[in-house]
Amino acid sequence: MLKELPSLSTILSAYASISAMAMLIRTILNEMLPERMTNYIFSMIYDFTSAYFSSDFAFIIEDRWHAGDNQLFRAAEIYLPTIIGPSSDSLLVGFDKSSDPTAPSKPSIPVDCRIKDDFDGMRLEWTLSSIEPKKYYVPTKRFFSLTCNKRDRERVEQRYFPYINRTAQEILNKSDSLSIYTYDQECSMWEPTAFKHPSTFETLAMEPQLKEFIMKDLDSFMERKEFFENVGRAWKRGYLLYGPPGTGKSSLVAAIANYMRSNVYDLQFQGVRNDYDLSRILTSTTNCSILLIEDIDCITTASHDRTKVIEKCEVEEDEDENKRPFSINYGVYSTSLMDCG
Repeated sequence: MLKELPSLSTILSAYASISAMAMLIRTILNEMLPERMTNYIFSMIYDFTSAYFSSDFAFIIEDRWHAGDNQLFRAAEIYLPTIIGPSSDSLLVGFDKSSDPTAPSKPSIPVDCRIKDDFDGMRLEWTLSSIEPKKYYVPTKRFFSLTCNKRDRERVEQRYFPYINRTAQEILNKSDSLSIYTYDQECSMWEPTAFKHPSTFETLAMEPQLKEFIMKDLDSFMERKEFFENVGRAWKRGYLLYGPPGTGKSSLVAAIANYMRSNVYDLQFQGVRNDYDLSRILTSTTNCSILLIEDIDCITTASHDRTKVIEKCEVEEDEDENKRPFSINYGVYSTSLMDCG
């Protein structure tokens, strides 16, 4: 069998012939075709040979998927900081507890950082990338690139991605801290801050019968997930709080958030520019969260004259809103949430 293999001199001779032929073809193309077309042809050849001979496969996971957030991207944001090891070339850290200087820093993922992971014998590498928009009103585009061996592609889809989702949910369930999100109109994204409101149902100044009714209603809602699924309805619960300033609307929302251990999304309606903007804002909230919609009185006339509504809201901005509807969002978001209350 060894006698059938070509000799080293034969291999070198064939390589030299192929190289000479490639140089001749390149020279002819450079003489006969424009430079841009020549570069295009060679780039196509390079892409073809790279795809054919390369053993790597890349998954691209963008932060947005269709009209809402990409939940796989969010899960990766939660999961990856827990596996950052010495092999990573950089690490983003920060503090969110200014009242406790001894609190440990929280790691996050910087752009262009490479994170390696091993799962079920597969070698995987994550990279976070960011594309800055040319127009100021277009949000920054972020995406993860997950590189694996081509032969592992199916296992990554069927086993690794579900594992990331489960692990991220477990991390969230074990977390003791809550966040309140406000929408940044310029960046088109929700910005979180630590939620440290002390209000609870035990400390809330409210009639005992009403307090007990709300708590039982929340418990009943949490236990009826299967019922909502069986009747084909989103798993949501809505409340409308109204009254003059200082009557405890914010304290009740905080008490419910602490009772349910849910993050709060605080939406200032006067910052919404149009229906598409509103839809994008609402679909970017996460499950198991509370959506607090401010200025409900502005919504009824928004479709008639949004400019006048915004001016009215700005005049009343120095006072607490008289009406605060909010919803406990435990399902996939739908715009029908606006009808609750």
